[in-house]
Amino acid sequence: MRIGRAVIALTAALWGMFAPVEAQINTDRMMSVARTALYFDDYVLSIQYFNQVINAKPYLAEPYFYRAVAKLSLEDFRGAEQDCSLALDRNPFVVNAYQVRGLSRVYQSKYEEAMADFREGLRRDPTNTAMRHNLILCLMRLDRNEEALKVADTLIGESPKYAPAMAMRSDLMWEQGDSLGALEWVNKAVDVNRYDPSMLHRRGMMLARMERYEEAEEDLDQAIYLDPGDAGFYITRAMVRYCRDNLNGALSDYDMCIRIDPGNVTGHYNRGNLRAQIGDDNRAIEDFDIVIASEPDNLMAVFYRGILRDQTGDYRGAEQDITRVLEEYPQFTQGYQMRSEVREKLGNHRGAEADAMVVLQEQNRRFNNAMGYASDDDEKEDDGKTREKSDKNVRNYRKIIVDDNLENSTGYASEYRGKVQNRNVDVKYLEPFRFTFYKDNSQTVNTVHSSKAVDELSASGCFMSELMLENREVQLTQRQIDRLFADIGLRTQYLSDNTANAGCLLLARAVDFALLQDFTNAESDLNQAVQVDPDNWAVWFCRAQVRARSVEIRRAEQETDREVGYQSVLRDFTRAIDLEPGFAYAYYNRGTIYAMANDMPAALVDLDKAIQLDETLAEAWYNRGLVLVLMNRMDEAFRDLSRAGELGIYSAYNIIKRFSKSE
Repeated sequence: MRIGRAVIALTAALWGMFAPVEAQINTDRMMSVARTALYFDDYVLSIQYFNQVINAKPYLAEPYFYRAVAKLSLEDFRGAEQDCSLALDRNPFVVNAYQVRGLSRVYQSKYEEAMADFREGLRRDPTNTAMRHNLILCLMRLDRNEEALKVADTLIGESPKYAPAMAMRSDLMWEQGDSLGALEWVNKAVDVNRYDPSMLHRRGMMLARMERYEEAEEDLDQAIYLDPGDAGFYITRAMVRYCRDNLNGALSDYDMCIRIDPGNVTGHYNRGNLRAQIGDDNRAIEDFDIVIASEPDNLMAVFYRGILRDQTGDYRGAEQDITRVLEEYPQFTQGYQMRSEVREKLGNHRGAEADAMVVLQEQNRRFNNAMGYASDDDEKEDDGKTREKSDKNVRNYRKIIVDDNLENSTGYASEYRGKVQNRNVDVKYLEPFRFTFYKDNSQTVNTVHSSKAVDELSASGCFMSELMLENREVQLTQRQIDRLFADIGLRTQYLSDNTANAGCLLLARAVDFALLQDFTNAESDLNQAVQVDPDNWAVWFCRAQVRARSVEIRRAEQETDREVGYQSVLRDFTRAIDLEPGFAYAYYNRGTIYAMANDMPAALVDLDKAIQLDETLAEAWYNRGLVLVLMNRMDEAFRDLSRAGELGIYSAYNIIKRFSKSE
C-alpha cells in the first residue's frame, strides 16, 4: 500500500470522510472532492479519490467514468477504455462514456471500435457535435472519404458556425484533388473564426502546398501573432520562408521554435540543415547530435552528420556515421563514394579502393525496394525543397522536414481532455494567487512571484516546505500527494498535543487541504484559525482564496450566483489588506474578484494599487487591461496589455489583436 493511501485511511476519520457509526466512506463527499481535483487538472489526485469511492461502492457508474476521464488526460488510454466499459456495464445510458471510450480507442488506433462508440453515442444524443466530429476523423483515417464527407455535411448543417467541420471538409476535397474547393472551405472556416490561430495555420499550410507562399506567410504571421507560444507555427513559417529563399528568416523561426520547445526534433533537424547550407558546420553538427540522441535510428541525420564531420576534419566520426548508414542501406552508392573519400584521408587505401569498387559495380543498379526506387528517374533526388518526416529516402537528407501531423491539424474533439466543465470564454481574467509549495514549470516564461510578507511567513517554520505564490494549476505528482497527506496526519497529531500553536498548525493544514482540492476541510480549518489568530493576515488571505475556489466550483455546477458568492471572499481579502497593507497580491486578488463580480470601478482601484506596489506584477497589468477593455477605455487597455506581454504574458497580444480589429 502506498504511503498516501495509508495516511488517508488513518486520518480520514479526523476529516469527516467516514460516517461515525458505520465507518463507511462518505461517497458523496469523496466524489465531490474527486471531481474538484479533476476540475483543476489534478488527475493523479482525482484517481486516488475515485478509487476510494469505487472500493466503497463498486456498483456506481459515475466514479468509473470520471476516473476514465482522468486516465485519458494522463494518456493511459487502455485504462480509460476499461473504466468506460465498466461504467457502461453499470449504466449503458451514460452517453459521455461512449465519447471518452471512443477517444481512448482512437488513441490506440482502434478506429472501427471507436466509430461504434461514437455512433452509439450519437444514437442516444444526435446533436453531440464532438462525437460527430470524431466520427469524421475516424472515417478519414480509414480512407472512407465519401462517408466522411456525408457526415461532415450533416455536422455543418447542424452547426453552421462550427469551423473544424469546414476544415475537415476542406481536407476531404483536397484528397479528391479539388484544391480550389478545399481552399474555399478553409476560407469559410477562417471567416467563421478569424481569430483562431489554428485555422489560420491550416490555411497557411494549404496555400504553401499550392505554392502560394506569400499568402501563406501572411496567414502564418497572423497565427503567430495570435498565439506566439506554438512551436509548430514557427516550423511551418520557416518552411514557407525557406521556399521563398529567406534563409535568415527561416533560421530565426527555428531558433524561436527551439526556444519554446528545446527538444523539438524537427526544429533541430531543419535548423541543422540550414546551418549546413550556409557553412555553419560545427553548429549544424550540434543540432544533429540532439536529433540523433532523441532518435538514434534517424539515419538521415546520421548521414548528414557524417558529411559535416568529414568537412570539419573529424574523419573517424565521419567514417562511423557513414558506415552505420551503409549497414542499413548496403546499396546506397553515394555512401560508398563518400566513405571511400574519407578512408583515403585516413590513410586506409585498401578500404578506400574497396568502396570505390562497390561504386563502380553498383552505379547502374537501382536501389532495392527498401529505398523506394523503381526506375532510372527515381534514382535522382526530386526537385522539391521539402519532405515529410515519414520519408526515409536517404537521398532526401538535405530537404526541410514538414511534420506529417501538420497536414491534419484539426485534431480529435473532446469536452473532457483537460477540465470536465466547459469554462471556455472569449475573455478570461487571470486567476487570483494562492499559497502553494509547488511551482508551475510548464510555461515558456517562468516568473518567480516573491513577496517580503510571504518570505517572512515561510521562514516562520510553520509549513512543511518553502511557501510561495502561484495562480496557475500545478498537477501534483504521486510523491507530492503522498507528502501532503502525510503532513496532514502530522499536523493533526500536533494539534491534539499542542493547542498553544493552533493558529499556525491550522493554517498549515488548510494549505495542505487546499492543494489536495479539499476546500471544505480547508475552510473548516481556516474558520478555526481566524478565531484563534485573528490578527494573522495570511489566515484571512488563505481563507479568501479557498472560498473563491469553492465559489468557482459551485458556480460551474450552477449552485450559486457568482456576485453573491464572492461577498465573503471580498470581506476576507479586505481584512488581509487591513492587516498587511503593503501586500500587492492581496490587492491583485481582491481587484480580480471585483472584476469577476462585474464591479469594474472597484476592480480598477485595487489593480491600480497592486501595480503601484509592484510594477513587475504582469498579471495585474493583464487583468487591468481587460477591465479597461470592458470599460471601453481602449487606449489605456492596449497600453496595459502591451506591458503584460512585455512581462511574459503572451496571450495579451491575442487580446490586443482581437479588440484592435473590433475598433
